[in-house]
Amino acid sequence: MDHRLSPAATARFILLLAIVLFLGGCRFLPWRSSPAPRPGHGLQDGKTAGHGEEPRIVFEEPDLPQPAGEVATPARKRACGSPPPPGRRLPQVAIIIDDMGYHRRIGGQLLNLDMELTFSFLPGAPFTPELEEHAYQLGRDILVHLPMEAKDPKWDPGPGKLLLSYSPERLRTTVRKDLAAVPHAIGANNHMGSRFTEDRRAMRTVLGELKKRDFFFIDSYTTAASTGMEEAAALGMKTGRRNVFLDNVHSRDKICNQIGQLIALAEKRGWAIGIGHPNQATLEALTRCRKRLLRQVRVVGVHNLVR
Repeated sequence: MDHRLSPAATARFILLLAIVLFLGGCRFLPWRSSPAPRPGHGLQDGKTAGHGEEPRIVFEEPDLPQPAGEVATPARKRACGSPPPPGRRLPQVAIIIDDMGYHRRIGGQLLNLDMELTFSFLPGAPFTPELEEHAYQLGRDILVHLPMEAKDPKWDPGPGKLLLSYSPERLRTTVRKDLAAVPHAIGANNHMGSRFTEDRRAMRTVLGELKKRDFFFIDSYTTAASTGMEEAAALGMKTGRRNVFLDNVHSRDKICNQIGQLIALAEKRGWAIGIGHPNQATLEALTRCRKRLLRQVRVVGVHNLVR
């Protein structure tokens, strides 16, 4: 008996076999369950990556300005130099850690550093309540990191944002909610805000709410045309401005160089304010440079440096 398949049956068998092999192979292909977040938009949903991972979030606007006349170029030895002569008063430095509340592990490690750091919390971040309470128990200065509109709309300030399109009443209501989310705060600074802080009327509205609570305001200075410090002073508020961003480049060595610049500026004028962020490189740099830093300057809560 001839058991050979007809040409048509053979073709059907080959087609069926190909389909089975294709479907079976799909199980092992590395499909993504969801698209990767766009830069600046991961902050909006406030979710962590799961399994203890830190969220990949773009927090700051690029190309941030250096305040005019406040650039000090230290020698390499300066950040690791000898302590000042006996009897000389140490210059004062405040280091604000912005964007607290999204990075639970690194945020906790920064809080536990034996250094008088200042911590600025995003009002809509998932770990703000826990980490803010920890900071309060440690006696650290606590700020509200007010999310403000950037010039480029792709940079999303996140939950609790303040936009120029808001009415004055909506701005006030949003600020009140942001402040309520960080109950132990004694001051505020801006998150992003290159567009918002250039608008005097909007800044006066926001600062008016801060003044009611006897807050001070630190201008993060994300645009050279910021009106934040000037408007706060006009309202009779204590205020100050960021001098050095420590970690625009997430490299331990480069951050240590920026710390050296912060120290040099403090030695030149008696005090300086730096801003860093809760990332691994910043944690490593502060851990590595802590003893050297404390030999050359006195690290203080930022409330000591507002005028």
